[in-house]
Amino acid sequence: MKRLLSIGLAAMVALSLFVAPASAKTAPAGQTVDTVLFYMTNDAGEQILVSQIPVTEMDADLQSGVIDDTVYNFSLLDRYTTTVHQEAQGFTVAEFVKYAQGKSDAANIRALSLTFAGEDAVAFWEIDQAGYDNMDTYTYKELYDTPRYNFPLLYEYWDYRSQDYYDPAGVMTREQVIDHIFANGEPATMLLSVRAFSQRYMVTDSKYGTGDYNMENEWYNSGRLDTARTIRVMKPMTKDELYNKQPTAADTRYWVSNILLDMDQAPDVTPLGTVAAPTAVMTEDEDNYYIRFSCDTPGATVYFNHNYISPSYMPTCPYGGTPAVVPKSYFPNGTVTITARAVKDGYKDEGVVTLNLTSSGTEVAWENPYTDVEEDTWYYDAVEYVMTNGLFDSLTATTFGPYEPMTRAMLVTALYRLYGSPSVTYQNTFTDVSSSDPYASAVAWAFENGIVKGTSSTTYSPAQTITRQEVATMMQRYVNYIGGNVSIKGDVTVFDDADQIADWGMEGMQWAVGAKLINGMGNGLVGPRRDTTRGEMAQILLNFSNT
Repeated sequence: MKRLLSIGLAAMVALSLFVAPASAKTAPAGQTVDTVLFYMTNDAGEQILVSQIPVTEMDADLQSGVIDDTVYNFSLLDRYTTTVHQEAQGFTVAEFVKYAQGKSDAANIRALSLTFAGEDAVAFWEIDQAGYDNMDTYTYKELYDTPRYNFPLLYEYWDYRSQDYYDPAGVMTREQVIDHIFANGEPATMLLSVRAFSQRYMVTDSKYGTGDYNMENEWYNSGRLDTARTIRVMKPMTKDELYNKQPTAADTRYWVSNILLDMDQAPDVTPLGTVAAPTAVMTEDEDNYYIRFSCDTPGATVYFNHNYISPSYMPTCPYGGTPAVVPKSYFPNGTVTITARAVKDGYKDEGVVTLNLTSSGTEVAWENPYTDVEEDTWYYDAVEYVMTNGLFDSLTATTFGPYEPMTRAMLVTALYRLYGSPSVTYQNTFTDVSSSDPYASAVAWAFENGIVKGTSSTTYSPAQTITRQEVATMMQRYVNYIGGNVSIKGDVTVFDDADQIADWGMEGMQWAVGAKLINGMGNGLVGPRRDTTRGEMAQILLNFSNT
């Protein structure tokens, strides 16, 4: 899932004390693009989000064959003293456009005929840039109508000491060497890489001067292709670049965080709305700051920059309700600078905002009040999550009831609170739900919005326990309501009891398994007809928050 509504933050802002969930997601280094945002320009010049594509999802699609896994080789001249060899797997820009459009959650965007051809243009925004610029904008003709090549002989006939072409055997002139390199060139295609590796030749193994110049698939065969700098713009050399000794390694830009399609005949499509700019609240303890993000637009995803060493980097890490933890030592003046962006498929947004945050209170660890929730149990973090975010109620002051059954009233209440407990102006039609019941508003809201159905035309059965396939179905309806992706299909046939899934529950179970909300029970079973426990439901909601 790529959608999660920030939970209860408006009410929490008024408090001076916040309670932190167990984990956090910030990183001072390493991969800094978690999700690539793909935009398109409409005929009014508005930038509309097409889709949000996690790097892990692209990598999984590459491994499963959805994306072509052919290994492409690229030879380049660097602006330093040597040549560069690169390898990559991924798409052409036109292939990426179709792939990314198919990932959109907006039906009006999926129905468009997006292309990349002729005078259509594409722009790339790297994670350390301030935006799109002319250096990163190309037309189809520039990228694909100009012949480009991989030159395997470049390494054999390049002298990094003199920084020029030469014949180590002393037979050919410089001009003959260049002609020889070109004559043995291989047609190559500009690629957006999903997995790649790059290395300057002079520091590779000890190959230089050995006569072993075969670099093709060197990194693929040694298992070194990875996603560390995905997406990369892999632009092969042209004939003119070879003959003019033009360094082009810098053109293979990496850590692309945003891609913008600007078609020559821009589509006539209206954005579904404008996503509000994200906001954040920060608390502190002795060693760290804790940042919680929010957005007023229902169903929007907030992204933040999780590289606190470079606070101006673009936001690509999805916020899932767990606070971002930043060491105080990096911001000794007490102000944390971080970028964020709130987006939704089919919508415009306010772009990247820079937040300068100061602490609004003290962060305290969750103090577990429950005698039936031990710290080493599988459901401990899940219980902490649902309780600190106010999704569940305790059974008593000291018991949570992790193995007690989840009821229809409990689940509809949790989803209602997850959505922010909106005001309800319509009435319940169920005879077994009184207006004085604590779950009355939740039932009315969920029924009105198609998230739940009654057990009959007049009854809701709030005390009835809910099975795992019923949970899957209800969660799928909730995600559909908030504009999330409900088309994911997991393979339920891997479970021995898949034949126990009801016809009406199959779609929901496939989605929940594919979205990694429901996993097997450790014995080859998925238990579609088994009653869901409170601990299991807490874990499902925690899984949802982390996807």
